[in-house]
Amino acid sequence: MIKKSIALTVLFSALMPHLASSAPNIVFIYADDLGFGDLACHGHPQIKTPNIDRIASEGTDFWSFTVVNPVCSPSRTGIITGQFPSRWGVHQHFASHEQNVDRGMPDWLDPKAPLLPRVLKQAGYRTAHFGKWHLSGGGIPDAPLPAVYGYDDAAVWTGPGRHVFDGTDYQFNNRAASAHDDQASSWISVAATDHALNFIRQCGGDPFYLNLWLHETHHLVSATEDDKVLYPDVPEPQRTYYAAVSRADRQVGRVLQLLDELDLAKNTIVIFSSDNGPENSHDMPNMKFYFSQGSTGGLRGRKRSLLMGGVNVPFLVRWPGVVTAGRIDKETALAGVDVFPTLLAAAGVDAPRDSLCDGENVLPALRGQPYTRSKPVFWWWQGKHSGDDWPAFAMRDAAWLLILDESKERIELYDVFADRFQSTNLASEHPDRVARMKAAIETWFATIPKTVDTDLQSKVAAGSSVKPAVNKSGIVASRARAFPRWDKNDDGFLTLEEYRNGLANKESAESRFNNFDQNGDGKVSRDEFVGPEDPGT
Repeated sequence: MIKKSIALTVLFSALMPHLASSAPNIVFIYADDLGFGDLACHGHPQIKTPNIDRIASEGTDFWSFTVVNPVCSPSRTGIITGQFPSRWGVHQHFASHEQNVDRGMPDWLDPKAPLLPRVLKQAGYRTAHFGKWHLSGGGIPDAPLPAVYGYDDAAVWTGPGRHVFDGTDYQFNNRAASAHDDQASSWISVAATDHALNFIRQCGGDPFYLNLWLHETHHLVSATEDDKVLYPDVPEPQRTYYAAVSRADRQVGRVLQLLDELDLAKNTIVIFSSDNGPENSHDMPNMKFYFSQGSTGGLRGRKRSLLMGGVNVPFLVRWPGVVTAGRIDKETALAGVDVFPTLLAAAGVDAPRDSLCDGENVLPALRGQPYTRSKPVFWWWQGKHSGDDWPAFAMRDAAWLLILDESKERIELYDVFADRFQSTNLASEHPDRVARMKAAIETWFATIPKTVDTDLQSKVAAGSSVKPAVNKSGIVASRARAFPRWDKNDDGFLTLEEYRNGLANKESAESRFNNFDQNGDGKVSRDEFVGPEDPGT
């Protein structure tokens, strides 16, 4: 028995150098709310992004990549599971327990989902996640830690476990836990990148999978005076936004530089993308999204919209010797769910046999070969439906994009290869195609779970008096009772101070307040907090 163990150890040791030299490292950099048009390589006339542009010039820039939801948590779910987020009940961003229940969502992504980091870890990769998490809410104390999802190391915000500032020299008077803090938000991605660089060094030649999920350009968009030096003649609020984008670009540059220094660049896949389109802008300096000045590059719609401006985001891939350098691909339909099967194929790792994958292995497209997608992409947006956010359902079949409202009576059809800006609705000219795609949406929708697994709901949600299985009317009644008690000056609004004072557990009070503050005016109305009056209560 001892001889057998020795033999296995020798065999394993002999194989490790082969694994380390042949399996590519993977760095997946995900920006937050960065628009397609926010990069210099995408034509922005002022923003400087030399390091992100370097990925494009040394790799391929895919112009027709779409994420599978126009907001954070479900978009990220699609990346690491290879499945449409609706299959896991993730329809909007993870928020407070009460809000998740109100939306018919769990409090965290089910760890039983197929998970890219876990599969790679089981194959011998070292895995890490630094930066934004948001696969659970920031105020859910019993949410699973990143380790449960397959990460060897993690430091995050908007999630559980070690905070990204823990163990660093960045101090902000104990306010550092919030990416909404006007000081911390200028340094939070820098701290995440510090962790990422240390992780790469510690891998010592072992193959690694690294998520670096940046804060920029999510609210709160901020910049230091040093950040703003690049843009001396740009007026506010654009100056702060441009400076924030360039700060994120510098973090990308730090990663690229280390890969060069360690002679790892040739065997490392670097992907840069964004979780959804840019945030809506506000005009007044005291409003929530005043500094949110992102560009869609002319695409219709923004964050929260299934129009292309909300889901068509940057997707740059560099893998020297494999991915064609300096190429712009405008007509290969890639999607967020393709990341999972494609990276497994690149690593030579078999996908889980018992899991459904909504994505495709698109390695041929990365290699510069002609590629036609065989699987359609489906969207189901359950947020508010006003303005450009009106679409509730969408389907993409190669060049064709069909979008429907909640009633499925408003119909728009576009060839987004020929008409990237969605200027000409072709629905009336292609009734047969519309009928086929509508039927496909109905068939797909029938496969989506409509109930929530209560095992994925918090039993001890911070500051919540609502039990996990409470129904919507119970939440409304609870908030309705609380509102007049917390509104101390009886003006019909809650300030952040009034909201915080009313909570039994004040953890993540600011981020939870911001979730209620839908119009970004710095106060929460009764309708925002409770919901519209229900005549039946």
